[in-house]
Amino acid sequence: MVGPNGAGKSTLLHIMSSLYTPTSGKVIVDGDEITKKTAEKARFKVGFLFQDPDDQVFMPRVWDDVAFGPVNMKLSPEEVALRTKEAIEAAGIAGYEERAPHHLSFGEKKRVAIAGILAMRSPILLLDEPTANLDPQGRRDLVNVLLPLRDKAMVIATHDLSVALELTDRVIVLKRTVLYDGSFRGLVERPDILSEARLELPSVPRLMERWMERTGRTGPLPLTIDDALAVLEAERMRQ
Repeated sequence: MVGPNGAGKSTLLHIMSSLYTPTSGKVIVDGDEITKKTAEKARFKVGFLFQDPDDQVFMPRVWDDVAFGPVNMKLSPEEVALRTKEAIEAAGIAGYEERAPHHLSFGEKKRVAIAGILAMRSPILLLDEPTANLDPQGRRDLVNVLLPLRDKAMVIATHDLSVALELTDRVIVLKRTVLYDGSFRGLVERPDILSEARLELPSVPRLMERWMERTGRTGPLPLTIDDALAVLEAERMRQ
């Protein structure tokens, strides 16, 4: 889900995670309609990454923070230890187990928060601005953690179209209402939607758009580095 500030992305994620109650309509999670009676059960099916990890990471040790969910699921000590170890390794924070989360960098805290979600093995992941306030390396580290999770149902609210393009295959543009719902290919062909939602194309398609304009080339706009290289290689072979 992409869109300008105030579009409703975070609010919708909170509703999907059963933290907020909608004023109208229905919310169905994994086939079950969410009511006051079913909300608690539904929350175990959803792993929610908050935009600010300081709202989510709070235990004195990284190990304790990641284990918090499994412990409260009343799993056996052996299962808690197994899930915690696997989640820490998947999030790329092995060796951090004894460290205090509040001494970590912003990006490291994000990965601790993701590890806590993974330890609960929720089938649905809701990620609110996962790459916000990260430097380029921190952003790449986080994307590398999320890429192997694409087999799960993943909903990302973000301003970063390049991250959305890399991790998802469907884009919904919000601005209090749905402006667009479809593929990234379709979105890049709608400059009116991009302008209204104050969105900017990622650097690769933006560069290739400029190159095609200058050279008079036509055809689908390359969206990824591999797509762009294929177009440029084909152009070189024609010369």
